[in-house]
Amino acid sequence: MPLSSRTLFSRLYAPPVDGTRQAIALSRSEAEKIPFLDTVAIISITAPEKSPAELAAFSHILRLSFADVDFLATANLSKRAEARLKKAFTQEQARQVKVFVESLPSGIRTILVHCEGGFSRSCAIVLALNELYGCVVDHGQLSEANPSVLKLMTGR
Repeated sequence: MPLSSRTLFSRLYAPPVDGTRQAIALSRSEAEKIPFLDTVAIISITAPEKSPAELAAFSHILRLSFADVDFLATANLSKRAEARLKKAFTQEQARQVKVFVESLPSGIRTILVHCEGGFSRSCAIVLALNELYGCVVDHGQLSEANPSVLKLMTGR
C-alpha cells in the first residue's frame, strides 16, 4: 500500500534521528513530484518500453530499466510474462544497486526507490536495502514486492 503524500513528505523532511538511512518505495508519478533535497538519493526504475522518469536534479540518481516479472516462478508464468523474461532484472543490475548505495555520501539520509506503480519492483529493492544495509523501511507498505528481484538482490 503506497504512502500518503503527507506521510512521504514527513519522512523526507524528518529522517531517522539516529543516523540510520531510510528507504522508501513510491510510484513514478510520486517520484516526479519530489523537489530536490540534498539528503535524498533516488533509484529510478522504469519499464523497458517507457521513457526515463522526469526527476528533479538530484545529485545521486541510479537509473535502471527492467520488466516487472517474477522470473524465478517460471512454472506459473503467463504468455505475457514469458515474453518479458528477456527484460527481467539481472545480476548486473543488482550489482549496480549495491555499488550505488555503498558509494553514497554519509549526508544522504533517504533513498527513494520508484518504479511505475510503486508496489512491486521498488518494494523489492527497498526490502533488500533493509536486509543488506539496515535501512529503516515501512514493512506494511512492501507486501507486494517482486520475490525474484528480492532474491537476486539478497542472494536468499
